[in-house]
Amino acid sequence: MNDAFRIHRRDLLGGLGAAAALSAFGYGPRAAMAQTASLRAAITGYGVVNTLDPAKASLIPEFYVIWSLFNGLLKFDDTMKIVPDLAESYRILEGGSIEFKLRAGVTFHDGSPLTADDVKFSLERLLDPATASPNASKVAAVDHIEVIDDLTVVVRTKTPFAPLLTFLTNARTGTQILPRKAFEAMGAEAFARKPVGTGPYKLASWDVGSGLKIEANEAYFGGAPTIKTVEIPLIAEEASGVTALLGNQIDLTSTVPTADVPQLMRNSAVTVFRQPGFNVRYISINLTKPPFNDVHFRRAVSMAFQREAMVQTVLFGEGEPLRGFFPPLLGANHTAAGHSVTGFDPAAAKEELAKSKYGAAEYPVEVLTWGGGWWKRFAEIFVAQVNQVLGTKFSVSVTDSNAAFARQQKGDFTAGVWGWLGMIDPDEYMGDIVHSAGWRNYGKFKNAEVDGLLEKARAELDPATRARLYNQAEALAIEEVPIIPCFCSNIHNLLRKNIKGFVQKPYSNFGDQFAHMSIV
Repeated sequence: MNDAFRIHRRDLLGGLGAAAALSAFGYGPRAAMAQTASLRAAITGYGVVNTLDPAKASLIPEFYVIWSLFNGLLKFDDTMKIVPDLAESYRILEGGSIEFKLRAGVTFHDGSPLTADDVKFSLERLLDPATASPNASKVAAVDHIEVIDDLTVVVRTKTPFAPLLTFLTNARTGTQILPRKAFEAMGAEAFARKPVGTGPYKLASWDVGSGLKIEANEAYFGGAPTIKTVEIPLIAEEASGVTALLGNQIDLTSTVPTADVPQLMRNSAVTVFRQPGFNVRYISINLTKPPFNDVHFRRAVSMAFQREAMVQTVLFGEGEPLRGFFPPLLGANHTAAGHSVTGFDPAAAKEELAKSKYGAAEYPVEVLTWGGGWWKRFAEIFVAQVNQVLGTKFSVSVTDSNAAFARQQKGDFTAGVWGWLGMIDPDEYMGDIVHSAGWRNYGKFKNAEVDGLLEKARAELDPATRARLYNQAEALAIEEVPIIPCFCSNIHNLLRKNIKGFVQKPYSNFGDQFAHMSIV
């Protein structure tokens, strides 16, 4: 029995669910050798896209689509070097401001020309408190935007802000450029449903809960894409995505179940992309609610489970333990040795629990998770280990990913599995998550000294000095356990063999590649 058949049988029920969803969205098997101008690229592991407005987007699947519809001033090349995108060139001015020269002749999907005024509008909208953008922190250091002429714009900063170049890329930033006139004519709500960008693709249709279809922008400044349409079904279970691909219903997945990776790599019908990722996976905890409003209880829980065992049982070895805030790919910012409070030490965990004002079972804790894949397994393993070591009464609460995210945002949780796929700047891993004003600081951690170190690091342009400041901030914050770091996971994509041109980047990219791909 070959590997593909074993996967198909094991995931039969999930596969039937995926097949029904695919059928409802118009998908079905096609002949393996058939030539087609349409790519079927499934977003797997998620079942919802709420918005296609970059300023309002917060979920990974939203950006997977946004990257194909919009451009930023800058982008990451295949080696993760920052290079111009809508900008033709840029230069750093004294004090950290940046001047951009825009490409001439770029048009939006509606045919209107890209101008410096569109850049000004897009970035100022992020800054406007009325927008309530979850991505506002990306431009928080910007003082104002100065239009020099139609193709020249200067982003003026209050103080030097080292992450700014990273935050102006076409990645998970929200700084993608919108057309002022089209946005103002449509209004925010309509624009979020039918966006107008400069990207290689434009939105053709969107069936909420099922998927989207995008079509080639023949006037794209980078050249018309070879693939004329891309169908993007939403498949909530990763395993169902594998079944759909092996059944020739889709061509590409946005992720792969870690348990399937070894046998899929032996399957000659598919190509598996895998590499360490720019990500952190952790337990998000609410520091405003008992029992996690007690630092000793938090420390006890952090030391009561084995991260190495979690990597093997949750990820099947496709990752590595995390004992700080930074993934290993961040080099000098990553603390390989970790910290005592994030190591497995049952005796020390029980000592910390004895110092807590709460008994082990005094407050039963629901650990929020979703789906039936590794995120659910993540919660189950965590709960089982902590209960065994400490005698706590933790349980797993399963919902859908959208509900889990909404509850964390509102503070309507005690604990939950969570994670962040970031990029190359360390501020995303501490500034966003543990700074008192960080938009991912769902647990409401506050430490003025940590804030000060993070703000100093943001304004420091020397990489070595920045790394030292982040190391200091991490050492200080981790003792208070604002989150419970667990592991970093590898990133994966699964492709049919006839799909060429996909380049995987360590921040888990997707829609940015469609314009460069072909079907042979």
